[in-house]
Amino acid sequence: MKPYEWMVKYTPQTEWIEGRGILMWLAEVFGGIGAGLYLVALYFNSVWGMVLGWLIVIALKGGFHLAYLGKPMRFWRMLLKPQTSWMARGFIFMLLFIVFGAVQLAYSWWLPGTTGEAVFMVLAGIMALLVAMYTGFVMNYVNGIQLWNSALLPLLFVLTGVLDGLALVIAASVFGGNIDVLAAEAISRTLLITTAALIAIYLWSATYIGSAGRQSVIRLIHGNLAPIMWVGVILCGIILPVVISWFTHIAGATSAPLLIIAIISEMIGAFALKYAILKAGTYGPLIPVSAH
Repeated sequence: MKPYEWMVKYTPQTEWIEGRGILMWLAEVFGGIGAGLYLVALYFNSVWGMVLGWLIVIALKGGFHLAYLGKPMRFWRMLLKPQTSWMARGFIFMLLFIVFGAVQLAYSWWLPGTTGEAVFMVLAGIMALLVAMYTGFVMNYVNGIQLWNSALLPLLFVLTGVLDGLALVIAASVFGGNIDVLAAEAISRTLLITTAALIAIYLWSATYIGSAGRQSVIRLIHGNLAPIMWVGVILCGIILPVVISWFTHIAGATSAPLLIIAIISEMIGAFALKYAILKAGTYGPLIPVSAH
């Protein structure tokens, strides 16, 4: 695109999804997966799940995020100005989650059932929730991209993070994890249907925010991003897991091959959803097209 065309045409954002921006996408996906797994593991009282979720946030979300910044040794300067940046607040949430989670895991390992464990479970759980949702606030803060100017984004990212966590604890059951699979499947079914409805409402509402929002939705539904949206998000991320979950519910028993297919499908959906939303973000023209 020629420089002057940015003034008169719809311009897709590239900073967070192309080149080094791929690192940002990966950081946010793994942040949702790790935080969601931690929350689900808290509910099922699965220590291994809490440990794995905690490690995913540290190693994958934190690692990719620091790599994206380019000069990771300077990121601490950002922490000094949380009042001006959701990115800074996000790092604070992540650091607090790491600290509270470490203390809670120590209690769960050596002093289970104590008041200290309960207190730090609550604190770490709150921080995990904020880690899962703050990406939505970061994107919402970018006023120039209408697709992202929705209060539904943080909620959508939390729901998908919890779904990813449920998929991973169900995966653990295939390999002998002490998880109530039928209960996890029941929660997953409800959240999958809720997420599908929320995605529909989110895209529908984006078309009313402005012309750039409509342009983004068109790209997702009918344009170059439609295969990612329909195959990656809708088919793999929602339809297949729902069908398999209902089959498990009706049969009253689990099938390891079907569970593995559902888990892989949900993971594909997790990566596809954030990729599609980041890729579809579009700046509106500064000069109205009708004037030319």
